[in-house]
Amino acid sequence: MSAPSGTIPVTLLTGFLGAGKTTLLRRILADPRGVRYGVLVNDFGAINIDAELVVSTGADQVSLANGCVCCTIRDDLVAAVERLLALDPAPEHLLVETSGVSRPIAVIDALLDPALGGRVAIDGVFCLVDGAGFGTLDYAATELAIEQASAADVVVLNKCDIASPNDLAAAEATLRGVLPAMRLLPTRFAEVPREVLFGFEGEDRSARPRERHGHGAGEGHDHAHDHGAEFESWSWRSEAPLDRDAFRAALRRLPPTVLRAKGVVVFADRPEERAVFQLVGRRHSVETAEGVAPGASTVVAIARAGALDAAALDALFDSCRAGAQRR
Repeated sequence: MSAPSGTIPVTLLTGFLGAGKTTLLRRILADPRGVRYGVLVNDFGAINIDAELVVSTGADQVSLANGCVCCTIRDDLVAAVERLLALDPAPEHLLVETSGVSRPIAVIDALLDPALGGRVAIDGVFCLVDGAGFGTLDYAATELAIEQASAADVVVLNKCDIASPNDLAAAEATLRGVLPAMRLLPTRFAEVPREVLFGFEGEDRSARPRERHGHGAGEGHDHAHDHGAEFESWSWRSEAPLDRDAFRAALRRLPPTVLRAKGVVVFADRPEERAVFQLVGRRHSVETAEGVAPGASTVVAIARAGALDAAALDALFDSCRAGAQRR
């Protein structure tokens, strides 16, 4: 999700010890794609930052040549966030890697602390789970891993390259037994697509997953594909304005296979306004944004290849057109 205007988005990486959080964080920092990240970790020495990237280092902070800054979380996460926000220039996006034995709800509460004055907004919470080792955890560790997953927008079932099919099936069954609506993303080497982590902003269209375009009633869009093999996206467009309540209801009915979605839409009750919606996993928002209302509403979603039912999504959003509910 995009943070509201004037706030900095925060992506939270959580999960039990050894699940792959630091591997994912290293991937992001090695290729920030022009984004100035501020990173909060329990020990930035564990990230194993390439020496050629380091510009300067201090007792609790490392500055990188790509503009990213890593800080160690001591006792007070709020104070650490404030230190990052005070930098000039300030980070454009914050990444928080929690301790493997921490409870993410406490971290989320800290990020919502009034002391931060609404300067940060949670963009997404991703919990990594060791697909190969989950079944070996003792009772207390399993309970903590499930608690971490319950706070996540997307659960990343990692290490699928070394886990047996039985390991993966058992881990998923245990998690879904408690979290039946869980958004689950199987991965290996913590390879989470940037579109899932951060949305589509600033992405070169040619780098996106293969795309399936929704037809939209009477609008004649064609299906198109590129060479993405593991993920696909679906898009939809409507020249007619949308019913606000029907659209919000449609977002709640999106299938759990949808990992990320966004759109710029026009509502019939306020056609002069530009409304932006963002969804990551189970978290979504619809907010009025600056700018001229678009001539048409557009929506795009991403999921693993083969997990999107384009016809069902077309029908779901077609029903959001103003007046469609009375037909």
